[in-house]
Amino acid sequence: MQQQQVRQFVERYLATFSAHIVESHPDYFTVKLPVEVDKDIGNRPFYWSWVDKMNLAYQPLVLTFTFHPDCTPEGLRSEHLHLGAARMQQIFASTKKHGSFVCMYEQQGGLLGNSGKRRSTPLVPWLGMNLKVSLLCDKRRDILLYLGINLHQPRMVTDFTSFLFSLSLTPAIPDYYYTLDRKVTIQEALQMAQQEVEHTLEQEDQQWAEEARTRLSEEMAILEAYYEELARREPQDEQTNANETEDEAEQPVVQSSLEQEALHSEPDPVGPASVEQPISFDEYRASGGRILDFLRANGIQTTSREEINQAEWKKSTPDEERQRRKDELAWQYEPRIEVSFINGGLFYLSSTPPLMRSSKAKSMRHLPASGRIM
Repeated sequence: MQQQQVRQFVERYLATFSAHIVESHPDYFTVKLPVEVDKDIGNRPFYWSWVDKMNLAYQPLVLTFTFHPDCTPEGLRSEHLHLGAARMQQIFASTKKHGSFVCMYEQQGGLLGNSGKRRSTPLVPWLGMNLKVSLLCDKRRDILLYLGINLHQPRMVTDFTSFLFSLSLTPAIPDYYYTLDRKVTIQEALQMAQQEVEHTLEQEDQQWAEEARTRLSEEMAILEAYYEELARREPQDEQTNANETEDEAEQPVVQSSLEQEALHSEPDPVGPASVEQPISFDEYRASGGRILDFLRANGIQTTSREEINQAEWKKSTPDEERQRRKDELAWQYEPRIEVSFINGGLFYLSSTPPLMRSSKAKSMRHLPASGRIM
């Protein structure tokens, strides 16, 4: 998205909420935000909580947006808008929040027919849906579907969004127009869309899934080989740990004998006063360090190390680590398909979109009994 496209998108977003443009310049514009926009992108949650609670008058927020970093207006506090800006992400989120589903009516150029008399024009209900089909493994591929479903007569067309861009649409029904009844329910329309998604996936090459499973098998083989080698080395590690444990068990006996001799020895009455020997950093850290010194100085009760239950900090066994790593590899490489709803709307049209491709979902008699994609 280029900077000109960013500006066009922001202007359309603000025009949807009837925002007042205070000043418009080729490099920037100043806008007075409406209430809905201010709550979404104004970053004033405490202000709005105070206004709503105290029932105060709204003071509009005025912002200046620039679209060229080298063309900042002098004397104005402005904000540079680009595709990666935080404010731009807020605008995208607000657009998705308020514009995920719309209801529009087609409005033709004139109200008079060819005969020069006023006549009513029927509007056919269409359900438009933009879907994203994601083919996922350690790689990703997205397929976008722009579907239009006739709710008066069962019919489906593709690339419906491009057809809508060529029409003049309005959120209110124009004069001398009337809408036809919807004979197809929303649930039946979703089943038609699901059938179209399945047809699209059938046309796709399934080589990507086979290659993903092959990479998964290779990673699993490497993982098994690693833990088999680790299991062979465990007896040697256990023997080494056992020897270290025996050495540590002998050391306290020597220390205890030295302590007993120190206890039985009588202190020298004329000798110099005993001076506290400095301890090393490791001993100081083992005793708790500055944190425990602070707790003891302020009379805060501490818990000894022997009373702490360390069952939660138990080290994972090799089998647990191997199973966890297997689950991670399966989540990363196992091929799967996700279908998500981007946006859509209910459109009442007098024009007929071209049938770009014959759809499988032509008749409601062959539709499955259940199934949703949203």
